Amino acid sequence: MSNLLLGAAVALVDDPLGGVIVSDGHHQEPLAEETAERLNDSRSVWVVQDRRVLRRAMRLGARAHRCVCLKDYNRLLKQSGALAVELPETPEPSDLLAAAQRAGAELKARDLDRVGKLESAFLPVCEGLQAAGLPIDIAAWDDVLAAAHERAASARQELTGMVGRDLGGHPNIEPGERNKLLEWFKHQGFELKDLSKSTLGAVDHPAAQALLSWRAASKLTSTYESYTERQVGGRVFGHFEPLGAHTGRMSCGEPNLQNIPSSLRPCVRAPNGRVLISADYSGCELRIVAALSGDQAFRETLLSSDFHSAVASRLFNQQVSKTENAHLRHAAKAINFGLIYGMGARRLAQSLEMSVPEARALLAKYFEGFPQLAAWRELAQKQAKQTLVLETISGRKLKLDPEKVSSTLALNYPVQGGGADLIKWAAIRFARQSSQAMGRPCLVNMVHDELLVEVDADHAESARRLLIDAMVGAGFDLFPAVPMAVDARIDQAWTH
Repeated sequence: MSNLLLGAAVALVDDPLGGVIVSDGHHQEPLAEETAERLNDSRSVWVVQDRRVLRRAMRLGARAHRCVCLKDYNRLLKQSGALAVELPETPEPSDLLAAAQRAGAELKARDLDRVGKLESAFLPVCEGLQAAGLPIDIAAWDDVLAAAHERAASARQELTGMVGRDLGGHPNIEPGERNKLLEWFKHQGFELKDLSKSTLGAVDHPAAQALLSWRAASKLTSTYESYTERQVGGRVFGHFEPLGAHTGRMSCGEPNLQNIPSSLRPCVRAPNGRVLISADYSGCELRIVAALSGDQAFRETLLSSDFHSAVASRLFNQQVSKTENAHLRHAAKAINFGLIYGMGARRLAQSLEMSVPEARALLAKYFEGFPQLAAWRELAQKQAKQTLVLETISGRKLKLDPEKVSSTLALNYPVQGGGADLIKWAAIRFARQSSQAMGRPCLVNMVHDELLVEVDADHAESARRLLIDAMVGAGFDLFPAVPMAVDARIDQAWTH
Protein backbone atom coordinates (compact mmCIF):
# COMPACT_ATOMS: atom_id res chain seq x y z
CA MET A 1 0.00 0.00 0.00
CA SER A 2 1.25 3.50 -0.85
CA ASN A 3 2.61 5.71 1.95
CA LEU A 4 2.76 8.81 -0.24
CA LEU A 5 1.06 11.92 1.04
CA LEU A 6 -0.18 13.68 -2.09
CA GLY A 7 -0.29 17.21 -0.78
CA ALA A 8 0.37 20.49 -2.54
CA ALA A 9 3.43 19.22 -4.43
CA VAL A 10 5.23 16.00 -5.30
CA ALA A 11 8.63 15.53 -6.91
CA LEU A 12 9.27 13.27 -9.88
CA VAL A 13 12.76 12.03 -10.67
CA ASP A 14 14.31 9.47 -12.98
CA ASP A 15 14.31 5.87 -11.78
CA PRO A 16 17.70 4.26 -12.55
CA LEU A 17 15.76 1.21 -13.76
CA GLY A 18 14.05 3.26 -16.47
CA GLY A 19 10.87 4.42 -14.80
CA VAL A 20 9.90 7.39 -12.62
CA ILE A 21 10.16 7.81 -8.85
CA VAL A 22 7.43 9.83 -7.10
CA SER A 23 8.20 11.46 -3.75
CA ASP A 24 6.34 13.64 -1.28
CA GLY A 25 9.65 14.62 0.36
CA HIS A 26 9.45 11.88 2.99
CA HIS A 27 8.33 8.75 1.17
CA GLN A 28 9.00 7.67 -2.39
CA GLU A 29 7.92 4.86 -4.69
CA PRO A 30 8.04 3.88 -8.36
CA LEU A 31 5.32 5.29 -10.60
CA ALA A 32 3.16 2.21 -11.06
CA GLU A 33 -0.54 1.95 -12.00
CA GLU A 34 -1.86 2.56 -8.47
CA THR A 35 0.40 5.58 -7.93
CA ALA A 36 -0.57 7.02 -11.32
CA GLU A 37 -4.26 6.72 -10.45
CA ARG A 38 -3.69 8.49 -7.14
CA LEU A 39 -1.74 11.24 -8.88
CA ASN A 40 -4.50 11.66 -11.47
CA ASP A 41 -7.15 12.01 -8.78
CA SER A 42 -5.11 14.50 -6.77
CA ARG A 43 -4.52 18.19 -7.46
CA SER A 44 -0.86 17.96 -6.56
CA VAL A 45 1.58 20.09 -8.51
CA TRP A 46 4.37 18.01 -9.99
CA VAL A 47 7.93 19.28 -9.62
CA VAL A 48 10.56 18.12 -12.12
CA GLN A 49 14.05 19.25 -12.94
CA ASP A 50 13.41 19.07 -16.69
CA ARG A 51 10.67 17.94 -19.06
CA ARG A 52 12.05 14.45 -19.75
CA VAL A 53 10.71 13.15 -16.44
CA LEU A 54 7.28 14.66 -17.06
CA ARG A 55 7.22 13.07 -20.52
CA ARG A 56 8.09 9.66 -19.12
CA ALA A 57 5.47 9.92 -16.36
CA MET A 58 2.75 10.80 -18.88
CA ARG A 59 3.75 7.81 -21.01
CA LEU A 60 3.22 5.66 -17.91
CA GLY A 61 -0.38 6.88 -17.66
CA ALA A 62 -0.06 9.76 -15.19
CA ARG A 63 -1.83 13.02 -16.01
CA ALA A 64 -0.53 16.29 -14.64
CA HIS A 65 -2.80 19.20 -13.77
CA ARG A 66 0.18 21.50 -13.26
CA CYS A 67 3.88 20.82 -13.50
CA VAL A 68 6.68 23.05 -12.27
CA CYS A 69 9.75 22.54 -14.41
CA LEU A 70 12.60 24.14 -12.51
CA LYS A 71 14.58 24.81 -15.68
CA ASP A 72 11.65 26.82 -17.03
CA TYR A 73 11.14 28.68 -13.74
CA ASN A 74 14.82 29.59 -13.76
CA ARG A 75 14.50 30.84 -17.30
CA LEU A 76 11.63 33.13 -16.26
CA LEU A 77 13.71 34.42 -13.35
CA LYS A 78 16.88 35.04 -15.36
CA GLN A 79 14.93 36.74 -18.15
CA SER A 80 13.50 39.15 -15.59
CA GLY A 81 16.96 39.95 -14.27
CA ALA A 82 16.78 37.75 -11.16
CA LEU A 83 19.20 35.01 -10.14
CA ALA A 84 18.36 31.39 -10.91
CA VAL A 85 17.62 28.94 -8.11
CA GLU A 86 20.58 26.61 -7.81
CA LEU A 87 20.31 22.82 -7.57
CA PRO A 88 22.79 20.08 -6.74
CA GLU A 89 24.23 18.29 -9.76
CA THR A 90 22.21 15.18 -8.90
CA PRO A 91 19.26 16.49 -6.86
CA GLU A 92 17.22 14.33 -4.51
CA PRO A 93 13.40 14.70 -4.54
CA SER A 94 13.61 16.80 -1.36
CA ASP A 95 16.04 19.13 -3.16
CA LEU A 96 13.50 19.62 -5.98
CA LEU A 97 10.66 20.40 -3.59
CA ALA A 98 12.80 22.87 -1.63
CA ALA A 99 14.00 24.51 -4.86
CA ALA A 100 10.41 24.79 -6.10
CA GLN A 101 9.48 26.60 -2.88
CA ARG A 102 12.40 29.00 -3.25
CA ALA A 103 11.64 29.60 -6.94
CA GLY A 104 7.97 30.16 -6.17
CA ALA A 105 8.81 32.71 -3.48
CA GLU A 106 11.23 34.48 -5.81
CA LEU A 107 8.65 34.56 -8.62
CA LYS A 108 6.05 36.00 -6.27
CA ALA A 109 8.46 38.63 -4.96
CA ARG A 110 9.06 39.80 -8.51
CA ASP A 111 5.36 39.62 -9.49
CA LEU A 112 6.06 36.64 -11.76
CA ASP A 113 3.76 34.21 -9.99
CA ARG A 114 0.97 34.62 -12.58
CA VAL A 115 3.21 33.73 -15.51
CA GLY A 116 4.70 30.92 -13.42
CA LYS A 117 1.24 29.44 -12.94
CA LEU A 118 0.45 29.92 -16.63
CA GLU A 119 3.59 28.07 -17.72
CA SER A 120 3.15 25.27 -15.18
CA ALA A 121 -0.43 24.72 -16.38
CA PHE A 122 0.65 24.85 -20.02
CA LEU A 123 3.52 22.39 -19.69
CA PRO A 124 1.35 19.21 -19.53
CA VAL A 125 -0.67 20.56 -22.49
CA CYS A 126 2.55 21.06 -24.45
CA GLU A 127 3.70 17.52 -23.65
CA GLY A 128 0.35 16.12 -24.78
CA LEU A 129 0.64 18.09 -28.02
CA GLN A 130 4.15 16.79 -28.61
CA ALA A 131 3.12 13.20 -27.88
CA ALA A 132 0.13 13.37 -30.26
CA GLY A 133 2.21 14.05 -33.37
CA LEU A 134 1.04 15.72 -36.57
CA PRO A 135 -0.83 13.47 -39.06
CA ILE A 136 0.77 13.57 -42.51
CA ASP A 137 -0.32 12.16 -45.87
CA ILE A 138 3.14 10.89 -46.79
CA ALA A 139 2.35 10.21 -50.46
CA ALA A 140 0.89 13.71 -50.98
CA TRP A 141 3.87 15.27 -49.18
CA ASP A 142 6.31 13.41 -51.43
CA ASP A 143 4.34 14.47 -54.53
CA VAL A 144 4.63 18.16 -53.59
CA LEU A 145 8.37 17.82 -53.07
CA ALA A 146 8.81 15.86 -56.31
CA ALA A 147 7.10 18.69 -58.19
CA ALA A 148 9.40 21.16 -56.43
CA HIS A 149 12.42 19.15 -57.58
CA GLU A 150 11.15 19.42 -61.16
CA ARG A 151 10.67 23.18 -60.83
CA ALA A 152 14.17 23.58 -59.41
CA ALA A 153 15.69 21.55 -62.26
CA SER A 154 13.72 23.48 -64.87
CA ALA A 155 14.68 26.86 -63.38
CA ARG A 156 18.32 25.82 -63.16
CA GLN A 157 18.30 24.71 -66.80
CA GLU A 158 16.69 28.01 -67.82
CA LEU A 159 19.30 29.99 -65.88
CA THR A 160 22.15 27.91 -67.32
CA GLY A 161 20.86 28.64 -70.82
CA MET A 162 21.34 32.34 -70.12
CA VAL A 163 24.68 32.32 -68.25
CA GLY A 164 26.23 29.75 -70.65
CA ARG A 165 28.49 26.74 -70.18
CA ASP A 166 32.23 26.25 -70.17
CA LEU A 167 34.18 23.94 -72.53
CA GLY A 168 33.44 20.99 -70.26
CA GLY A 169 29.68 21.56 -70.55
CA HIS A 170 29.33 22.84 -66.99
CA PRO A 171 27.40 26.04 -66.17
CA ASN A 172 29.59 29.15 -66.08
CA ILE A 173 27.72 30.21 -62.96
CA GLU A 174 25.89 28.04 -60.42
CA PRO A 175 22.62 29.46 -58.96
CA GLY A 176 24.21 29.79 -55.53
CA GLU A 177 27.29 31.76 -56.62
CA ARG A 178 26.35 35.21 -55.35
CA ASN A 179 29.32 37.30 -56.48
CA LYS A 180 29.44 35.77 -59.95
CA LEU A 181 25.71 36.35 -60.40
CA LEU A 182 26.00 39.98 -59.27
CA GLU A 183 28.80 40.47 -61.79
CA TRP A 184 26.77 38.75 -64.54
CA PHE A 185 23.73 40.96 -63.87
CA LYS A 186 26.03 43.99 -63.95
CA HIS A 187 27.13 43.02 -67.48
CA GLN A 188 23.44 42.79 -68.40
CA GLY A 189 22.92 46.37 -67.27
CA PHE A 190 21.56 45.73 -63.76
CA GLU A 191 23.64 47.11 -60.88
CA LEU A 192 22.24 45.11 -57.96
CA LYS A 193 23.17 45.64 -54.31
CA ASP A 194 22.15 42.09 -53.39
CA LEU A 195 20.18 39.07 -54.61
CA SER A 196 17.31 39.32 -52.15
CA LYS A 197 13.78 38.41 -53.14
CA SER A 198 12.68 42.05 -53.21
CA THR A 199 15.68 43.10 -55.30
CA LEU A 200 15.32 40.31 -57.86
CA GLY A 201 11.55 40.81 -58.01
CA ALA A 202 12.12 44.34 -59.34
CA VAL A 203 14.51 43.17 -62.09
CA ASP A 204 12.92 42.88 -65.52
CA HIS A 205 15.01 39.98 -66.76
CA PRO A 206 14.12 36.25 -67.11
CA ALA A 207 17.31 35.26 -65.26
CA ALA A 208 16.03 37.00 -62.13
CA GLN A 209 12.76 35.09 -62.30
CA ALA A 210 14.58 31.80 -62.95
CA LEU A 211 16.83 32.42 -59.96
CA LEU A 212 13.85 33.17 -57.72
CA SER A 213 12.04 30.02 -58.90
CA TRP A 214 15.13 27.86 -58.33
CA ARG A 215 15.67 29.32 -54.87
CA ALA A 216 12.05 28.83 -53.74
CA ALA A 217 11.84 25.26 -55.03
CA SER A 218 15.26 24.28 -53.66
CA LYS A 219 14.45 25.70 -50.24
CA LEU A 220 11.24 23.67 -50.14
CA THR A 221 12.99 20.40 -50.94
CA SER A 222 16.05 20.95 -48.76
CA THR A 223 13.98 21.98 -45.74
CA TYR A 224 11.09 19.52 -45.84
CA GLU A 225 12.33 16.29 -47.44
CA SER A 226 13.63 15.00 -44.11
CA TYR A 227 10.28 15.42 -42.37
CA THR A 228 8.81 12.17 -43.68
CA GLU A 229 11.91 10.28 -42.58
CA ARG A 230 10.87 11.08 -38.99
CA GLN A 231 7.30 9.83 -39.31
CA VAL A 232 5.94 6.95 -37.25
CA GLY A 233 2.61 5.47 -38.26
CA GLY A 234 1.85 8.41 -40.55
CA ARG A 235 2.56 11.01 -37.85
CA VAL A 236 5.52 13.36 -37.52
CA PHE A 237 6.77 14.23 -34.06
CA GLY A 238 8.55 17.51 -33.39
CA HIS A 239 10.07 18.88 -30.20
CA PHE A 240 8.12 21.83 -28.82
CA GLU A 241 9.84 24.31 -26.53
CA PRO A 242 7.30 26.22 -24.36
CA LEU A 243 9.72 29.11 -23.77
CA GLY A 244 11.24 29.21 -27.22
CA ALA A 245 11.40 33.02 -27.36
CA HIS A 246 11.75 35.75 -24.75
CA THR A 247 8.19 36.86 -25.54
CA GLY A 248 6.91 33.49 -24.29
CA ARG A 249 6.17 32.18 -27.77
CA MET A 250 6.71 28.49 -28.32
CA SER A 251 9.25 27.16 -30.77
CA CYS A 252 9.50 23.77 -32.43
CA GLY A 253 12.34 21.78 -33.94
CA GLU A 254 13.55 18.34 -34.95
CA PRO A 255 11.57 19.00 -37.17
CA ASN A 256 9.83 22.36 -36.97
CA LEU A 257 6.07 21.73 -37.28
CA GLN A 258 5.19 25.42 -36.89
CA ASN A 259 6.69 26.64 -40.18
CA ILE A 260 5.00 24.26 -42.63
CA PRO A 261 4.32 26.40 -45.76
CA SER A 262 0.97 26.74 -47.52
CA SER A 263 2.04 24.38 -50.31
CA LEU A 264 2.51 21.54 -47.81
CA ARG A 265 -0.28 22.28 -45.35
CA PRO A 266 -2.89 20.32 -47.38
CA CYS A 267 -0.64 17.28 -46.83
CA VAL A 268 -1.32 17.55 -43.10
CA ARG A 269 -4.35 15.29 -43.16
CA ALA A 270 -6.38 13.55 -40.48
CA PRO A 271 -6.60 9.73 -40.66
CA ASN A 272 -9.80 7.99 -41.77
CA GLY A 273 -12.74 8.79 -39.53
CA ARG A 274 -11.03 11.87 -38.10
CA VAL A 275 -10.94 15.54 -39.16
CA LEU A 276 -8.91 18.63 -38.32
CA ILE A 277 -10.21 21.86 -36.81
CA SER A 278 -8.06 24.89 -37.51
CA ALA A 279 -8.88 27.89 -35.33
CA ASP A 280 -7.05 31.19 -35.28
CA TYR A 281 -7.53 34.61 -33.75
CA SER A 282 -8.52 37.31 -36.23
CA GLY A 283 -6.48 40.50 -35.88
CA CYS A 284 -5.15 39.26 -32.56
CA GLU A 285 -2.23 41.68 -32.14
CA LEU A 286 -4.26 44.74 -33.15
CA ARG A 287 -6.93 43.79 -30.62
CA ILE A 288 -4.25 43.48 -27.96
CA VAL A 289 -3.01 46.97 -28.91
CA ALA A 290 -6.57 48.28 -28.52
CA ALA A 291 -6.84 46.66 -25.08
CA LEU A 292 -3.44 47.87 -23.84
CA SER A 293 -3.84 51.42 -25.15
CA GLY A 294 -7.42 51.87 -23.96
CA ASP A 295 -8.13 53.99 -27.05
CA GLN A 296 -11.90 53.86 -27.49
CA ALA A 297 -11.84 55.28 -31.03
CA PHE A 298 -9.25 52.71 -32.08
CA ARG A 299 -11.33 49.95 -30.46
CA GLU A 300 -14.54 51.00 -32.22
CA THR A 301 -12.79 51.31 -35.59
CA LEU A 302 -11.11 47.94 -35.09
CA LEU A 303 -14.44 46.27 -34.39
CA SER A 304 -16.00 47.74 -37.55
CA SER A 305 -16.60 45.46 -40.52
CA ASP A 306 -13.30 46.27 -42.26
CA PHE A 307 -10.76 47.96 -40.02
CA HIS A 308 -8.11 48.69 -42.67
CA SER A 309 -10.65 50.23 -45.05
CA ALA A 310 -12.14 52.36 -42.27
CA VAL A 311 -8.71 53.72 -41.32
CA ALA A 312 -7.84 54.35 -44.98
CA SER A 313 -11.09 56.24 -45.60
CA ARG A 314 -10.36 58.56 -42.67
CA LEU A 315 -6.69 59.05 -43.62
CA PHE A 316 -7.21 59.74 -47.31
CA ASN A 317 -10.75 61.23 -47.27
CA GLN A 318 -11.90 58.76 -49.90
CA GLN A 319 -14.21 55.79 -50.08
CA VAL A 320 -12.05 52.70 -49.54
CA SER A 321 -12.85 48.99 -49.55
CA LYS A 322 -11.14 45.75 -50.55
CA THR A 323 -12.16 46.47 -54.15
CA GLU A 324 -12.37 50.27 -54.27
CA ASN A 325 -9.09 52.19 -53.87
CA ALA A 326 -7.48 48.98 -52.64
CA HIS A 327 -4.01 50.59 -52.76
CA LEU A 328 -5.11 53.02 -50.06
CA ARG A 329 -6.31 50.13 -47.94
CA HIS A 330 -2.88 48.55 -48.39
CA ALA A 331 -1.24 51.77 -47.17
CA ALA A 332 -3.46 51.90 -44.08
CA LYS A 333 -2.74 48.23 -43.38
CA ALA A 334 0.98 48.95 -43.46
CA ILE A 335 0.52 51.65 -40.80
CA ASN A 336 -1.84 49.56 -38.68
CA PHE A 337 0.60 46.68 -38.38
CA GLY A 338 3.69 48.88 -38.42
CA LEU A 339 2.62 50.69 -35.29
CA ILE A 340 3.06 47.43 -33.34
CA TYR A 341 6.72 47.39 -34.29
CA GLY A 342 7.51 51.05 -33.68
CA MET A 343 7.59 51.96 -37.36
CA GLY A 344 8.62 55.57 -37.93
CA ALA A 345 8.26 57.96 -40.86
CA ARG A 346 11.40 56.74 -42.63
CA ARG A 347 10.34 53.08 -42.70
CA LEU A 348 6.80 54.00 -43.68
CA ALA A 349 8.14 56.12 -46.54
CA GLN A 350 10.16 53.16 -47.81
CA SER A 351 7.20 50.81 -47.47
CA LEU A 352 4.77 53.08 -49.33
CA GLU A 353 7.34 54.61 -51.70
CA MET A 354 6.69 58.19 -50.64
CA SER A 355 8.82 61.01 -49.25
CA VAL A 356 9.68 61.10 -45.54
CA PRO A 357 7.75 64.40 -44.99
CA GLU A 358 4.68 62.82 -46.61
CA ALA A 359 5.01 59.75 -44.40
CA ARG A 360 5.46 61.93 -41.32
CA ALA A 361 2.30 63.88 -42.16
CA LEU A 362 0.39 60.63 -42.69
CA LEU A 363 1.46 59.27 -39.29
CA ALA A 364 0.52 62.57 -37.62
CA LYS A 365 -2.96 62.39 -39.12
CA TYR A 366 -3.25 58.74 -38.09
CA PHE A 367 -2.51 59.49 -34.44
CA GLU A 368 -4.76 62.58 -34.42
CA GLY A 369 -7.67 60.17 -34.65
CA PHE A 370 -6.26 57.82 -32.00
CA PRO A 371 -4.75 60.06 -29.29
CA GLN A 372 -4.74 57.44 -26.53
CA LEU A 373 -2.95 55.05 -28.85
CA ALA A 374 -0.29 57.69 -29.49
CA ALA A 375 0.02 58.32 -25.74
CA TRP A 376 0.38 54.59 -25.03
CA ARG A 377 3.18 54.29 -27.59
CA GLU A 378 5.06 57.24 -26.12
CA LEU A 379 4.60 56.00 -22.55
CA ALA A 380 5.70 52.46 -23.42
CA GLN A 381 8.90 53.73 -25.00
CA LYS A 382 9.59 56.17 -22.15
CA GLN A 383 9.03 53.55 -19.44
CA ALA A 384 11.27 51.04 -21.22
CA LYS A 385 14.15 53.52 -21.06
CA GLN A 386 13.45 54.43 -17.44
CA THR A 387 12.79 51.00 -15.93
CA LEU A 388 14.72 48.79 -18.38
CA VAL A 389 11.96 46.20 -17.91
CA LEU A 390 9.23 45.10 -20.34
CA GLU A 391 6.15 43.18 -19.24
CA THR A 392 3.21 41.24 -20.70
CA ILE A 393 -0.36 40.91 -19.42
CA SER A 394 0.56 37.75 -17.45
CA GLY A 395 3.49 39.47 -15.76
CA ARG A 396 6.16 37.91 -17.97
CA LYS A 397 9.18 40.22 -17.76
CA LEU A 398 12.22 41.00 -19.87
CA LYS A 399 15.19 42.84 -18.37
CA LEU A 400 16.75 45.13 -20.96
CA ASP A 401 20.35 45.92 -21.67
CA PRO A 402 20.66 49.74 -21.35
CA GLU A 403 22.61 49.75 -24.63
CA LYS A 404 19.91 47.84 -26.51
CA VAL A 405 16.65 49.59 -25.62
CA SER A 406 14.64 50.06 -28.81
CA SER A 407 11.25 51.53 -29.62
CA THR A 408 10.44 48.42 -31.62
CA LEU A 409 11.04 46.07 -28.68
CA ALA A 410 9.28 48.36 -26.20
CA LEU A 411 6.09 48.24 -28.29
CA ASN A 412 6.34 44.73 -29.64
CA TYR A 413 7.13 42.82 -26.44
CA PRO A 414 3.85 43.47 -24.57
CA VAL A 415 1.88 42.84 -27.77
CA GLN A 416 3.59 39.70 -29.08
CA GLY A 417 4.15 38.48 -25.52
CA GLY A 418 0.49 39.12 -24.75
CA GLY A 419 -0.40 37.01 -27.78
CA ALA A 420 1.81 34.20 -26.45
CA ASP A 421 0.07 34.40 -23.06
CA LEU A 422 -3.30 34.35 -24.83
CA ILE A 423 -2.77 31.30 -27.04
CA LYS A 424 -1.25 29.32 -24.17
CA TRP A 425 -4.19 30.09 -21.90
CA ALA A 426 -6.58 29.18 -24.74
CA ALA A 427 -4.81 25.81 -25.17
CA ILE A 428 -5.05 25.17 -21.42
CA ARG A 429 -8.75 26.00 -21.37
CA PHE A 430 -9.43 23.75 -24.35
CA ALA A 431 -7.47 20.85 -22.85
CA ARG A 432 -9.45 21.09 -19.62
CA GLN A 433 -12.85 21.57 -21.26
CA SER A 434 -12.33 18.77 -23.78
CA SER A 435 -10.78 16.16 -21.46
CA GLN A 436 -14.12 14.33 -21.13
CA ALA A 437 -15.55 15.33 -24.52
CA MET A 438 -16.79 12.82 -27.08
CA GLY A 439 -14.72 12.14 -30.17
CA ARG A 440 -11.24 12.10 -28.55
CA PRO A 441 -10.29 15.67 -29.47
CA CYS A 442 -6.58 16.38 -29.14
CA LEU A 443 -4.33 19.31 -29.90
CA VAL A 444 -1.83 18.45 -32.65
CA ASN A 445 -0.23 21.82 -33.43
CA MET A 446 0.08 25.44 -32.28
CA VAL A 447 1.33 28.27 -34.49
CA HIS A 448 1.50 31.68 -32.77
CA ASP A 449 -2.24 32.57 -32.81
CA GLU A 450 -3.61 29.29 -34.19
CA LEU A 451 -4.63 25.96 -32.64
CA LEU A 452 -4.99 22.76 -34.70
CA VAL A 453 -7.15 20.02 -33.23
CA GLU A 454 -7.83 16.47 -34.43
CA VAL A 455 -11.15 14.81 -33.55
CA ASP A 456 -13.54 12.07 -34.68
CA ALA A 457 -15.56 13.34 -37.64
CA ASP A 458 -18.89 12.56 -35.92
CA HIS A 459 -18.09 14.95 -33.06
CA ALA A 460 -16.32 17.67 -35.03
CA GLU A 461 -18.93 20.39 -34.62
CA SER A 462 -19.16 20.05 -30.84
CA ALA A 463 -15.34 20.11 -30.63
CA ARG A 464 -15.28 23.20 -32.84
CA ARG A 465 -17.66 24.98 -30.47
CA LEU A 466 -15.54 23.95 -27.49
CA LEU A 467 -12.43 25.28 -29.22
CA ILE A 468 -14.03 28.63 -30.07
CA ASP A 469 -15.35 28.94 -26.52
CA ALA A 470 -11.90 28.23 -25.06
CA MET A 471 -10.20 30.79 -27.29
CA VAL A 472 -12.80 33.53 -26.89
CA GLY A 473 -12.92 32.84 -23.15
CA ALA A 474 -9.16 33.15 -22.88
CA GLY A 475 -9.40 36.53 -24.58
CA PHE A 476 -12.04 37.68 -22.10
CA ASP A 477 -9.90 36.50 -19.18
CA LEU A 478 -6.76 38.37 -20.29
CA PHE A 479 -8.09 41.28 -22.39
CA PRO A 480 -11.71 41.87 -21.28
CA ALA A 481 -11.89 45.35 -22.82
CA VAL A 482 -11.71 44.06 -26.41
CA PRO A 483 -13.50 40.89 -27.55
CA MET A 484 -11.39 38.40 -29.48
CA ALA A 485 -12.67 37.02 -32.78
CA VAL A 486 -11.96 33.40 -33.73
CA ASP A 487 -12.24 31.78 -37.15
CA ALA A 488 -12.55 27.98 -36.89
CA ARG A 489 -12.93 25.56 -39.80
CA ILE A 490 -13.45 21.81 -40.03
CA ASP A 491 -11.67 20.00 -42.84
CA GLN A 492 -9.96 16.74 -43.64
CA ALA A 493 -6.69 18.61 -44.24
CA TRP A 494 -4.98 21.67 -42.80
CA THR A 495 -5.87 24.27 -45.42
CA HIS A 496 -6.59 27.27 -43.18
